[in-house]
Amino acid sequence: MIDVIFNFLIQFDLLIKNNLELSLILYFLFSFLVFTFSIPGSLIIILASSFFFGFVIGFIINITSIVLGSLCFFLFFKNIFNKYFNKQVERFSYKLNKVIKKSSLEYLILLRLIFGVPLFVQNLFLSTLNISKTKFLISSFIGFSPYFLLISYIGNQFSSLIEIKEFQLSNILSFELILIFLLLIIFLLFRIFFKFK
Repeated sequence: MIDVIFNFLIQFDLLIKNNLELSLILYFLFSFLVFTFSIPGSLIIILASSFFFGFVIGFIINITSIVLGSLCFFLFFKNIFNKYFNKQVERFSYKLNKVIKKSSLEYLILLRLIFGVPLFVQNLFLSTLNISKTKFLISSFIGFSPYFLLISYIGNQFSSLIEIKEFQLSNILSFELILIFLLLIIFLLFRIFFKFK
């Protein structure tokens, strides 16, 4: 079974390398659609992009497609909420908008950093808030970047087929990486705290 998977990956990788420009465009459009419609299985998409295109290009494809796809979702539902459910959304989001007004960027980045909350839920929630497109884009880029860097790195490590059998999670989840995540979260929490003071 493993040999069949390896053979498939090798053949698919050759196909991509022989048609690199077309493959990049098609893969970007595919991942953009996956993130726009919040289709489950995005982890495989993220891993595969850096597996086939390398760490840097894979990360660029991943972060660009999720940020732009999320923006399309956000704008679409914001328009629907404003058109059909304006009073209900206003009642729901009034107090929340008041709380996050001073530190909205920090809160939005923290929301993006929360691991495990489905993209669909995050984007749907954000479309009820009174935030600008610019803040949405910046917070999405900053909030998703740490995870996408990590997942793109893992996907790139898988690209060496010999290392797949020897792959260990401890090689990736280093102390430095965990420390960077913690420092980013602490920094955002301090900014929120001092803005309230």
